[in-house]
Amino acid sequence: MLRLVPDPMQAPSVSIETAYFRASRAPGSFRVVVQGASSAAGFPYGLGASLAGELEQRLRLVWPEREIEVIQTAMAAVNSYALVDFAPEILAQQPDAVVVYIGHNEYLGILGVGSTMRLASSPWVTRAYLAVRELRLFQLMQSFLPRVAAPPAPPTAGDETLMARVAGERSIPLDSTLYRRGLDQYEHNLGELLATYRRAGVPVFIGTVASNERDQPPFAGARAREAFERGRQLEAAGDSGGAREAYRSARDLDELRFRAPGAFNDIVRRVAARERATVVDSQQRLADASPGGIVGASLMLEHVHPNLDGYFLLADAFFDALLESDLLGEPEVSVRGEVARTEMPVTEIDRWLGEYKVGRLKSGWPFRDRQEDYRLPPATSEGERLAQALFREQTDWPRAQDALRRHYRETGDVAGYAHVTTVLADAFPTAHALQFEAAAALIERQRPQDALRYARRAAGLGPQAVNSWLVLGHALALLGRRAEAIAALERALELEPGNATARAALERLRPDS
Repeated sequence: MLRLVPDPMQAPSVSIETAYFRASRAPGSFRVVVQGASSAAGFPYGLGASLAGELEQRLRLVWPEREIEVIQTAMAAVNSYALVDFAPEILAQQPDAVVVYIGHNEYLGILGVGSTMRLASSPWVTRAYLAVRELRLFQLMQSFLPRVAAPPAPPTAGDETLMARVAGERSIPLDSTLYRRGLDQYEHNLGELLATYRRAGVPVFIGTVASNERDQPPFAGARAREAFERGRQLEAAGDSGGAREAYRSARDLDELRFRAPGAFNDIVRRVAARERATVVDSQQRLADASPGGIVGASLMLEHVHPNLDGYFLLADAFFDALLESDLLGEPEVSVRGEVARTEMPVTEIDRWLGEYKVGRLKSGWPFRDRQEDYRLPPATSEGERLAQALFREQTDWPRAQDALRRHYRETGDVAGYAHVTTVLADAFPTAHALQFEAAAALIERQRPQDALRYARRAAGLGPQAVNSWLVLGHALALLGRRAEAIAALERALELEPGNATARAALERLRPDS
């Protein structure tokens, strides 16, 4: 983050969520990199709800025999400048495809034309800054630039939210000079980003941007509020089409620009056509699933962040586009969308923690005129209790999730135990015990195809552990892959010649021997 902020003292405490991937790609693997801001990063639920987490899960379900890596680079508060800046490092990882979902932070995100964390209101000055910042002479001068060029921050309370910190220009009227600079910034940066990938021969899938139109009143502007009220009246009269247009007009007229205006989706289509990128109409996917075709609280938590159903639909749009591209070839397994939704890699802790984060966010500006105390409700389940401990920073994410899965095991919730164990196993792919436990739990749930990936990881991480080969042999045998199962069980016997489980399994697989 420091590389994007002119004044290090202003840098917000945000970062890319830790994810593991191979330093050197495995032969035959498929690697996707996701770029974007908090809506791409899965806020407030975390990696499991993100485009990266969801796409990796969906792709692995459909191609269980292939190594799939979906790498998260999205993070809060950034806009298109960050995506352009990260592109060379992303190309160094040799992606097969790049997924882009960006737009809401363009005005008020880091280096945005209306942000407190900008070098200047002019996009070309900001681009020049990013181009020369590595030069030694410029580095000597850099400490003076923030005091000279950065805009003054508006007064805020000591417990301000990140939204309050970044909002330097709190009134950017439609078609104003600053508004048009934001359009120029977005179009230029997207063009540079997509051109970089086109020249490198990397396919890009870029999404149209969705926001809460129906249930988020405009933050600022009399004309915006009038349009929103007109939308309410038209909807009450049964005119969904008229209401939809009025709500979108209200969004575009909102002078506090925390939501991308509709013009951004026109820019996405125009730049993508020029640079031969694939447009994913994610905005329309959410609209199609919303009452009257108007995106609102049924899929959105507040102004821009989807709820779990919304995140699933967002990822589903990109998943369908990847399937249609034929980059991975023919699917190995057919998995219905409703099945994938139940397997979304988000635990009960993640879900509750997300609700608390949104509650805290909405207790302050711009949702409230002043910061209000946010109090947690009484916990009604072990998952909620652990989420509250995590929210209060009394524990950390791995310990909370481990406690939850142990609770599920103790109470006989086989499905809950398997789900949380697989989430942990994917979060820590080099932890041998978690891979074995995930495989065993999935076999217990009669899901050998899904168990196979974790069993193979366990055998790779613990080649001297007998149980790794036993669980691998078990999964292969259930899939009818007799020769491979026999080989795995024979390896278990090499390590422990007297192992009764391996001998009994081999006798069943080799009845004539």
